[in-house]
Formats: sequence, structure tokens, C-alpha cells
Amino acid sequence: MEKYDLFTPTIVIVAILIFLLMGYVGSFNYRFENPLSREVILTIISACIIFLTGYLIINYKINIKTREINFLSEKLLLTLTVIALILQVINLILLGGIPLFNSTLKSNATTNLWRVAYPLFLITLNFLLAKYYNRKYLILILLGSLIFGMNGYRTSVLGILGSSFITLYYLNRISRRIGAVFIIIIIIVIAGVGHIASQSITTQHWTLNPLELIFYRARFTLEVFEKIIPLAGTTHGKILSMIFSSKSPRTFIGEYVLNYNVCLTSTLFGPVMLDFGYVGLTVQMFFMGVFLGLLDKVKKDLGIGIYSMILTHTIIWIETGPTDIMIWFLYFIGLIYLIVMVKGRENISLI
Repeated sequence: MEKYDLFTPTIVIVAILIFLLMGYVGSFNYRFENPLSREVILTIISACIIFLTGYLIINYKINIKTREINFLSEKLLLTLTVIALILQVINLILLGGIPLFNSTLKSNATTNLWRVAYPLFLITLNFLLAKYYNRKYLILILLGSLIFGMNGYRTSVLGILGSSFITLYYLNRISRRIGAVFIIIIIIVIAGVGHIASQSITTQHWTLNPLELIFYRARFTLEVFEKIIPLAGTTHGKILSMIFSSKSPRTFIGEYVLNYNVCLTSTLFGPVMLDFGYVGLTVQMFFMGVFLGLLDKVKKDLGIGIYSMILTHTIIWIETGPTDIMIWFLYFIGLIYLIVMVKGRENISLI
């Protein structure tokens, strides 16, 4: 019997609906007076339908033949992976402490050195696993999660754990024991890192336990999106332009939506809604469905690592929003890989 694929692009829809449910449950606790509005729920469900439409069109109409890419040696990938870890250690030394335990350091932790180290580690690690799997490389996953986790941001640790988990899944290297370890670590990261980081903020005093904090964050992020909907299309592409500059799109969203100087997550849908309204949201979700659908068809060799990284960070974007230039760089790598795979009409056919 053929193994059921757990990580097709439709997992994004599942993750969106789980996040929506968490936010709805969070509505009835903590400081929130009202449940999620019907408009928020319907907008998100509509976005899921658009994503699914794009994916299904590609899934049933296009087939792409794959081929191996052999110019990346095991030694080169391993060397670059270690260099990335060293760069992050240097980054922590230059910061003068561990941002996870210090909110002031955390606000300055995403330096240019980190912006090089994290994507370099993520890419080379997944390429190394996908092309030259060896059990000893599992140590790199744990080291990377620990060292990058010191920055105090869950997203980078979830990016490493999630993408490597999916890569190992497609390599048929996930035993029950390894799978259980990964899941336990991911749960600890989601609950633990967020809780520790929140406790290190000297201007805030949290009484929520780690589990309550997860539901609170989901509800608060959806509340930000709820406030964005009436403002749809009013920033006219400013957030998009800020993604490709040195400015902070999330801080801008905080100032624009809440009139408060704070870095905010606004869901996968918030930034594009502010910039381009419902038309922009439709284009974004259709594009993501099509793009992930195409990458899903080239999950061989390095394509496994590329698909795993992009799928993982798209899921992470469900909370944080697509405002990270580094992750759009992963999309660019995916585009280049697709072009290389197609390389003429003989490698692509309509089903």
C-alpha cells in the first residue's frame, strides 16, 4: 500500500484552520471581550479556498520530470553549515549576552550577521540531509535549534526543526522514535521559548502559563488582522516596499493599525490586505497554492530540501505574516530550481 503523503501543500490549509480555531478558543479567555468576528472567519476561509484552487489546478494539470543536481558536494555543504553556526555564535558574542533572556538584546538580535547565518544554515542543512543523509547530521539539527534559539525567536527554531523534519519524512528516515522526539521538541519550543521570552520583557508582567500564552498569541494576532480589514488597501504597497528595505514592516503595521510603536504579527493575510485589499489577498493565496503545487512535483534530490523549507516557513507565516525578505529569498531559490527542472518543454507536460 502506497504511503499517504502528510505534507502536501494542503497542510497549509489545515494549519490555517487550526490557528483560526486556536484564536477562536482564545477569544473566551484573558482580556478579550468578544469572539472573532464573522468577517475575519469568512475572509480566512475564502483565502483557504483560493489557495486550494491554485493548488488543484497545478496538481491535476501539470507534471514535471526531475533530474539530479550534482555540483554541491557533501564536504562543501557540511563546511557551509558549520560556518553558519560559527557566524551565529559570533553574533551572540557581539551582542554581549543571550537575547532569549534579555528583551533589550532581543530587540537588536536580528543583525546583518544573523541574516546571513540563519538562511545559510537552513539551506545547507536541508540540502545536506536531502542529498547526503547521515544519522550524525541529526546533531546539527539540535545544535542549530539551540544556537539560533538563543536569539529568543521561535520562528527560526521552528524553521529548522520543521523543515528538517519534513525533509527526513520524505527520505523515509522518520522512525517512530525520531518522530516522537521531533514533535516533543517542537511543542517545547512553541510553549517554552515564547514563555521565556515573554518573561524577559521588563515592561510587561505576564501571568499566563505557556499553554495559555499560545492561545493568547493566536487570538491577539487575529485581533490585529480584524483591525486591518477595515483599513484594507490603504497603504498602497508600502509594506511590500519595506520588505525589500532596511525598515521594519511589522513595526510599521503596529504604528499604522494600533498607533503604537510595537512590532506586530498580523497573520499570513494582514500585510497584503493592508497594501492591496481583497484583490491582493486573492493574488497572494492563489500564487502560493500554485507555487507550492509546482514544488510538490519536484520533491526529488535537492527539491526535497527546497520544498521542506518553503512549506515550513509558509506555515510559520500563518501567524507572523510574509514580511521577511530572507524567506522570500527561499521562494526565489524555489523559482530558480523550478526553472532548472523544466529546462525546455520536454520536461513538462499537461496531464
